[in-house]
Amino acid sequence: MDMIKIDKVSRRKNGLYDVDFSNGDKMTVHEESIVRHRLISDRQMTEDELKEIFEAVQYDQAYVGALKYISYKIRSLNEIRKYLSEEYESYVVKDVIDRLMDENYVNDELYSEALKNTMLNTSDKGPKLLEMELKKHKIEEGIIIRKTGEFNDLIDSERMNKIKDKEFKKYKGSKKQFGLKLQQKLMTKGYYKEHFDLIDFDDDFDETPYFEKDFEKSFRRYKSKHTGFDLKQRLTGALLRKGYSYDLIQKKIGEMTDETTAFDDET
Repeated sequence: MDMIKIDKVSRRKNGLYDVDFSNGDKMTVHEESIVRHRLISDRQMTEDELKEIFEAVQYDQAYVGALKYISYKIRSLNEIRKYLSEEYESYVVKDVIDRLMDENYVNDELYSEALKNTMLNTSDKGPKLLEMELKKHKIEEGIIIRKTGEFNDLIDSERMNKIKDKEFKKYKGSKKQFGLKLQQKLMTKGYYKEHFDLIDFDDDFDETPYFEKDFEKSFRRYKSKHTGFDLKQRLTGALLRKGYSYDLIQKKIGEMTDETTAFDDET
């Protein structure tokens, strides 16, 4: 049986070692692999022994790499699998993941709990977005149902009103339209109608300045092409679509009638 010899072991600056074999094979390993597998110059081994060493070194490197990847932040099982699969064979990935799960470094229940708490405490996102994120990571359906349910149970009127107040500060328009836009916004943030119903809309909100601006804008838009009843109808329709009340619109049109001939009926 032909024996394979280690021709040279060279140390790199980054603490790694290059190992050259007499059959032309090469490997780059950490110092612990040098010690564990006795990778020293002139050592001889069979082809089967070399294959076992290659597999063991791959496993060691994949395990260390996975631990480093996890150290930055908690990862899902799917993330770890994808990360390792970019560089290692499937049998190595499986063995490393099995070990990580046994040691509780990878646990989708804990991952889902951490993600739920992060979204709950550091964002204004809702349970639907948690569900979507967990599905993206291929979390088990039972865990998804449980964690989104827990998230949903923790949502209260205080949380929802904080979101409303934040959006209120940026809004300029009718109060009715604000409610519609807020509901749409909440849907994109992952909330449901039951959460919208927790919001208090009894705030004092003076929509008059916004109404005046919207009225003037619409009036300037239509007055050059329309007069009389047609102008009133177009103004009324445009402002109703913005959420202002019919009575408020008609009151303003009545006030404007005395100031301009644009509302005079054509004869």
